[in-house]
Amino acid sequence: MRFTPKAKTVLAGVAAAALCSTAAVTVAAGPAAAAMGKGRVQICSQGDFDSWLEFVGSTSYNSTYVASPGQCVNETIPPGTYSLSIIGQARKAGALRGFLGATPANPNTNPGVKVFTRGSFPRPTHTVTS
Repeated sequence: MRFTPKAKTVLAGVAAAALCSTAAVTVAAGPAAAAMGKGRVQICSQGDFDSWLEFVGSTSYNSTYVASPGQCVNETIPPGTYSLSIIGQARKAGALRGFLGATPANPNTNPGVKVFTRGSFPRPTHTVTS
């Protein structure tokens, strides 16, 4: 198919606009995705097991929803919480469940916490970032 010079100019303009708007969206989404926000927590299960956080000291609710392998869950840290317990459980019948660690948390001052669980049972690991 042959395009006239005017059609080529229009197509080039449309392509350039699409490229620029994609770049703008990508740049804008980066910082927003990285920021958790005050009093927020995220757990990402990057291993082959389910994981969740338990809110130690909470007076309203006790844990996050379960993050299945490859999933992340975001929650607000409930009032009264002073620590997050990191829990994992293998995905088979009669599976091992384990305490992976703990990290301090405060819903009023915490800048946001991200927890990543990795590996597999019997030796799962985790990292915590703020």
